[in-house]
Amino acid sequence: MDLSKTFMGNIRKYRKLRGLSQEKLAELCGASYSHIKQIEEGYKSPSFAFISKIAESLSVPPALLFTDESAEQTYRIFNSRQIEAELIDNLTGNVKAAFAKL
Repeated sequence: MDLSKTFMGNIRKYRKLRGLSQEKLAELCGASYSHIKQIEEGYKSPSFAFISKIAESLSVPPALLFTDESAEQTYRIFNSRQIEAELIDNLTGNVKAAFAKL
């Protein structure tokens, strides 16, 4: 397993799963677009602190960026986060509607 290729691929994969452009990821990390692009393409190696920022911005544990997993596992992780977000949105809407009736 080539750890650097896994890392670069996972950044791209999770960024796309989250619907983020390289520009948006850069903004969330407090970095430039070119810095994120160079990391994704393997021209730069980020520090541990920056890896943590990337993981936080992608809403994944940092170790997941270095994990070679199957597409099915990746889908389950993303899907469970999406379901959680939708449930929270629905619950928030229901609470607001209930308070509006008071």
